[in-house]
Amino acid sequence: MQTREKTLLIVFAVAALGNLMATVLPSAELNYLTKPLLLLSLLIAWQSANQPANAFSRLIAGAFLFSWFGDLLLMLVSSTLGQQVPFFILGLGSFLVAHLFFIRAFWHWKGTRRGLIQQNPWLLLPFFLFWALLVYILWPGLGDLRIPVLAYSLVIIVMTASAHNLGKLLLTPYYGYLSLGTILFVFSDSLIAINKFSTPLPLASFWIMATYIGAQYLIYCGARKMNDE
Repeated sequence: MQTREKTLLIVFAVAALGNLMATVLPSAELNYLTKPLLLLSLLIAWQSANQPANAFSRLIAGAFLFSWFGDLLLMLVSSTLGQQVPFFILGLGSFLVAHLFFIRAFWHWKGTRRGLIQQNPWLLLPFFLFWALLVYILWPGLGDLRIPVLAYSLVIIVMTASAHNLGKLLLTPYYGYLSLGTILFVFSDSLIAINKFSTPLPLASFWIMATYIGAQYLIYCGARKMNDE
């Protein structure tokens, strides 16, 4: 690991701790200071570590970039401007694009090899049962957002299933990082949706950000090793 990458990951860790602290205090100022640094530091660390860039590294960079855009847009939902601009929908769209980049990256890396789920299609069942349960919980409170949330939730389920499909193709520790990271991403987005459209959750902001930060870092670690192979 290069010195610049290490430094940027330290920045990510400090920003992560600061942002979690911002959710507990709570502190809007600390949130505005730390949240933009999370994916920006991870993106620059990724770019620093993967030179020259190949197709896989560019796709992962695209996912981190649109995740950063999503962070910035969702951060503005509670601002005064948020009453005039649909930042939630824009943020949702940005994260949807990020997930599409992740999906494309995982399938690009796999190539023509048959992955774990391709060999055992029944393994898709838990993913889609979870998706159906989530939609069932959210549906009454979605209103005009039913179609966007339905589409987004399906895409993120496909994203995590695509990561799990890499089982037997990726070394166990790194497959673990990637699969756990994508599961945490699903949990984070599910918490956002349940808290917004169904039932307010205790310490929602903390758990949403804790799972999200863990998700992005674990995906980074898994993808980092994938790019070395």
